[in-house]
Amino acid sequence: MPRFTPEQVRRRQIVAGAIAVLLVLAVGGCTVSMIGALRGGEEAAGRGADEAIADREPFVADDEAMTVPATAQDAAVAANLPEGIELAPDEVLGIDVSSHQGDIAWDQVAADGVAFAYVKATEGSGFVDSHFRANWDGAEGAGITPGAYHYFTLCSPGAEQAEDFLAAAPPVDGALPPALDLEFDGACEERPEAAHAQTEIDEFTAIVEEAWGRRLVIYSSSEWRAHYGLPVTDSRPDWLFAAGQRPEQEDWAVWQLRFDGTVAGIDGGVDIDVARIEQLREGAAIPEGEGALVHAPPED
Repeated sequence: MPRFTPEQVRRRQIVAGAIAVLLVLAVGGCTVSMIGALRGGEEAAGRGADEAIADREPFVADDEAMTVPATAQDAAVAANLPEGIELAPDEVLGIDVSSHQGDIAWDQVAADGVAFAYVKATEGSGFVDSHFRANWDGAEGAGITPGAYHYFTLCSPGAEQAEDFLAAAPPVDGALPPALDLEFDGACEERPEAAHAQTEIDEFTAIVEEAWGRRLVIYSSSEWRAHYGLPVTDSRPDWLFAAGQRPEQEDWAVWQLRFDGTVAGIDGGVDIDVARIEQLREGAAIPEGEGALVHAPPED
């Protein structure tokens, strides 16, 4: 026996159909609204990211944030100093390392009295030192102030090298100023004219110094200086090598005194350096309103 008459069934079907249509419209409207909201949110997020990048303040280095622990006169690492030479009150001992040293026990290095470490980040373009991140984090974790250096080559544009360096070693307030290593010992055998070489170096220094807010520290080999001169060091901190005695140049910021030093936690020899922290800080500071330094290359 049926529960409803044909007329009641017909009326219920009409009502049910109307409700179904309304539900479809409502759900569809909600879906459209939801999709629109999501798209709008994505677009807004995209605009926000773009605006954030555009509105981001340039990195301004806080020179006072760069602190380096003192090196005790009786620290084990001080045994690497030339005979008869002691650290001055404003000097500290450090090392510079790369993947060549292999895995380093940074706690042992710190226990020997090492105060800072320049760590190789990149070479040329397209090459990041395999131990860079481990060395940086290890030094920092052990209380040793780290700094990053780039080994420059003449086989790729300076701008590309700068971009790769910054990707590996972005600005960090508490770190040492970045350093540029100018030598001929790498894989690149090109020796372009001095004007071209200086243009590429200027490209690199301009990009990195703008990003870091500090002048680069410049290390160079005697072969590089004899071939190209060194105009890039003007108004920048010098990192000089001198065996057995202090550098003759009086205003050096970093002194590399040996390549075969002995430090606990490192197998084999390691480069030993002395840094004058105040000289380094003052030399790396960029006066307000000044930009990149570009120098006329030496005559060929």
